[in-house]
Amino acid sequence: MTPHDTPSRVVSVYLTTTTLNTLAASIIWAVTTLYLMATGLNIFQVMLVNTAFAVTQVIFEVPTGVVADTIGRRASYLISIALVTVSTVLYLLAAEFALGFAGFVVASSLLAFAWTFQSGAVEAWLVDALDHTGWEGPKDRVFANGAIAGEISMLAGTLIGGFLGQFDLSWPFIARAVLLVVSFIFVAVAVHDAGFERRPLKWSTVLPEMRRIYRSGVRNGWHNPVVRPLMLEGMLFGGFFMYGFYAL
Repeated sequence: MTPHDTPSRVVSVYLTTTTLNTLAASIIWAVTTLYLMATGLNIFQVMLVNTAFAVTQVIFEVPTGVVADTIGRRASYLISIALVTVSTVLYLLAAEFALGFAGFVVASSLLAFAWTFQSGAVEAWLVDALDHTGWEGPKDRVFANGAIAGEISMLAGTLIGGFLGQFDLSWPFIARAVLLVVSFIFVAVAVHDAGFERRPLKWSTVLPEMRRIYRSGVRNGWHNPVVRPLMLEGMLFGGFFMYGFYAL
């Protein structure tokens, strides 16, 4: 934490990172299927590329959570942004060097792996920082504002990506890489692990940490009668978004 960290600054940083990150993520969504098919993939192969993303995300969601809970939420977030940037460049290279289906599977799997470092880490950082800086209002208001900022950024990113894709389908991917670099710099400068005590990450503690995260997720998620329906809704929405949206 820096002397200048205040609840309002924490909220501003959260909304800014949410806006930048969602804008960068969504700018390729409108053209991804067209981009993959333009390189020679058929629609079934596109769905298999998406499947690689989904399977990788399921496998690594818990293991990568260990990073955020030990060396820090900020570090996990930065790792995520860096790997998303690399995976975005891989999409461009897979097309440029005609790596075909296998190349896009690798790029998609790396992208999913990257997102798992971010999943939950940003929200955990926000809660820690708000508590540490003396936030007295309801946190759900902050999360609601973050959701609004994310939805607006998603709409803007999708439309911008579609516009850029009219000139060249690779342009949205280049724009995403640029936005991710901006996001990385902003997070590196503005985000601080306020209210979080770092712990060393050792191989001997990885499995115990994974078990702790898994049990906490089951206890506070699936076994919570309020959260469980939200999890089911998220699963259904995610399933449609990953396959129905791209197929359409």
